Amino acid sequence: MARNWVDVKNEIEMELDAIWYHEPIEVTLSKKGIFPGGAGKLHNNYFGNLFFQISELQGLGPYIIEPLFYQSLADDTFTVEHLKKMFIFTYYRKCKLLGDEDGEGCPAAWFNLPKAWKFYNHVVESFDSIDNKTDFKDLMWSWFAYLTRMYRWFHTVFPWEVCGQLMPCISSVADAEKIVELAKQADVVLHADI
Repeated sequence: MARNWVDVKNEIEMELDAIWYHEPIEVTLSKKGIFPGGAGKLHNNYFGNLFFQISELQGLGPYIIEPLFYQSLADDTFTVEHLKKMFIFTYYRKCKLLGDEDGEGCPAAWFNLPKAWKFYNHVVESFDSIDNKTDFKDLMWSWFAYLTRMYRWFHTVFPWEVCGQLMPCISSVADAEKIVELAKQADVVLHADI
């Protein structure tokens, strides 16, 4: 189904307005451990899902892919057609994993981000209406803003305090001696004749 890129941009911008100050339902469900797509059911734990949501969105958005696209947009050797292909090559598989509710062709349980998959498809469906880098960049700005906002929401609700409790710093000789004693015990167990 053909779409106009301006309509897709407006659709994404409406979602941005809705989630700028108010936690999205996708985030609320995730922080409560509700993953309708089945993610986390393998070991009955969703801690890794929350981490995955942060790391994937961080990479797909502000820290890896967004700068790559802006550099490519500024490079005269990249055409708008190259950029369209780059978008598909970069996002198809990841957005499917993040939010393909139907699961058709999805390699695993999806991660509570059906709008990422929907917006991805709408962006691709709008490519025929884009014939220059200026319009492509304008649409990408909204796409990246959505990914970044969702990343920041997941980063905000992640239970970082759990990491601190499970991985305390060694801050004294006594702490280090405890680790050495644990290593000695492990050595005995690993090298015992069984």
